Amino acid sequence: MKLLNLFSAFAVAGILSTGTALSPTPASAQSITCGEPYRIVRGDSLSQIAQRAYRDAASFQLIYSVNSSVIGPNPSFIQEGSILNIPCLDNVSPSTANTSVLRQASTTEALPPPKPREIRFVVGTDWAPFTNEDQAQGGMITEVANVAMSLADGKPAYKIDFINDWGAHLQPLISDHAYDFSLVWFRPNCDVVDKLGDGSKFRCNNLDWSQPLFEQIVGYYTRAAHPRPASHKDLFGLHLCRPAGYATFMMEEYGLVEPNIKFTRENSPDGCFEGLLSGKYDGVVLASDVAEGAIAKLGAKDKVKFQDHLSYVATMHAVIAKTNPNAKQYLAALDSGITKLKDSGEWFRIVTRQLAEHRAKTK
Repeated sequence: MKLLNLFSAFAVAGILSTGTALSPTPASAQSITCGEPYRIVRGDSLSQIAQRAYRDAASFQLIYSVNSSVIGPNPSFIQEGSILNIPCLDNVSPSTANTSVLRQASTTEALPPPKPREIRFVVGTDWAPFTNEDQAQGGMITEVANVAMSLADGKPAYKIDFINDWGAHLQPLISDHAYDFSLVWFRPNCDVVDKLGDGSKFRCNNLDWSQPLFEQIVGYYTRAAHPRPASHKDLFGLHLCRPAGYATFMMEEYGLVEPNIKFTRENSPDGCFEGLLSGKYDGVVLASDVAEGAIAKLGAKDKVKFQDHLSYVATMHAVIAKTNPNAKQYLAALDSGITKLKDSGEWFRIVTRQLAEHRAKTK
């Protein structure tokens, strides 16, 4: 099979890894019907497929999310002949999540001790569409974990608390076993732990990880007029921005740390992209779905370029402290529920509905 580019920017360049030029096929101009399998043809890219299916090229994350097992871990290429599932966005199933287990709590109040054998999850907010206490079912990942636990072997009792102090989740809340799991964290590449920063090293050395709950494309964004970097090293010497509190392991792995780059944190994705547009920053590192929402909000779609070939697939997990005496048992329970959730197709339905609702709000 020939490797085809994932995103339209690279497809426009018309270059394969083998150096073969791509020329558009008649199929590239035809609409795609949702709910029916689609076979990738020469000249396709995920953004083109999203445009033809939804009239919105920015919805490529949705297509990738429900086809990640077909596309694989490299978000820069898709394979000719592969069959994709194109979900419909106007006929999604209702949630089956038990919202009675969701609670909103403050770190300043005295929390009751956990019930015997009750598994306790802590989750933060303001990270739509993943975790957000104002969103239906508490956001996509909250819902996935909730339904997975309802399916877990042994039907263990559990609670999910919103505590909106992300910095306290790993230490002290799960490190001291006040809570068992924290939602939701990216898993660094611990095989290169020596290249990682202190926060990532802490995760590698002190946490155990559930099966992946979701895979997210993290991308590099520049101004549209910026020359196309051939590799991550071409970003050395530039001023990059990433919002405060967001992990940086995907940068650390490629040496994108000071002094190789100048690095600034902003309080929000909007702040990073406003700085990019003003010339304050040369690039923004952000998950594609979050970035597309910020770019649309600023009306900057024609002013910002997604450097697709530098993108990174990051897996999102529930984490538990290695020192938790019940870590093995609780992980086995959660993982059994995640497996059942995916095997039943319910994971697909949750992700499709949550991403479609988020897309509608940010379009």
